[in-house]
Amino acid sequence: MPHAPKRSCCTLQNAMKHGSFRRKSDGQKVKRYRCKTCGKLFSQATFNPAYYHKKRHINYACKMLLASCMSMRRISLVLNVHPITVARKLEYNAAQIRKTGVAVQAKSSAITGILFDELQTIEHTKCKPLSVAMVVAQGSRKILGFRVSQMPATGHLAAISRQKYGPRKDRRKEGLHDLLKELSPQLSPTVEIRSDECSFYQSAIKTYFPKARYEQFKGRVSSVAGQGELKKGWKDPLFYINHTFAMLRANINRLVRKTWCTTKIVRRLVDHLLVYIWVHNSKLTPALVRS
Repeated sequence: MPHAPKRSCCTLQNAMKHGSFRRKSDGQKVKRYRCKTCGKLFSQATFNPAYYHKKRHINYACKMLLASCMSMRRISLVLNVHPITVARKLEYNAAQIRKTGVAVQAKSSAITGILFDELQTIEHTKCKPLSVAMVVAQGSRKILGFRVSQMPATGHLAAISRQKYGPRKDRRKEGLHDLLKELSPQLSPTVEIRSDECSFYQSAIKTYFPKARYEQFKGRVSSVAGQGELKKGWKDPLFYINHTFAMLRANINRLVRKTWCTTKIVRRLVDHLLVYIWVHNSKLTPALVRS
């Protein structure tokens, strides 16, 4: 088996063919090369991000199953691998999506309007809630970006949360500002923006989109459909973001209401959301038409 080259001279342009070998993990035939400068052996798979993966054939399957409301343990059972392998594939797929940037498709003149809102989930217990701020393109339902932020417990759980875990800072404003700051260079300054009537949304919009047409709508009563994310009534003005949240609840197992699959580590939730957004933007929503 060839070893990874350690010198910058080891490139396909500066190499000669040196036979081939059968890769043990999937049985594929891989070409081998020898560097003309240092004589070191390497293969065409050396520069692949999945180099040294023993189960590279399940990378894509894990990506799709993670976005199909399957728990990581059930995926390991279906693919006949160890649960730790599935956890590592989640990290790997999320890392590749970060590099390629396919999760965010905001740089397009076809986006004339956006909607944003927050979805609430938990970190291990309901006493430690999390907020997922998300921006969606109007019409195409493309997810343009998101931020996961901690928030304090509310209602009857507030006192219990403070007693067990101490005071919990509300970082929702910071997360929303960070998200809008990232998207502001990619969107038109006059883009149409819609959201609900949350108190701190308007100041954030004025900071990063001062020329935008911003409308706030009163939240409606939840419908049974979409696990409470879809709203009752005709022509919901926030339908695209509410429908997207309903799809998140339906396709990410840890976000399903009344589930025992909860998030233990926040960065794993971020990785899972990245994987789902890749599937959502590339497989489940129509392509953007550039003008």
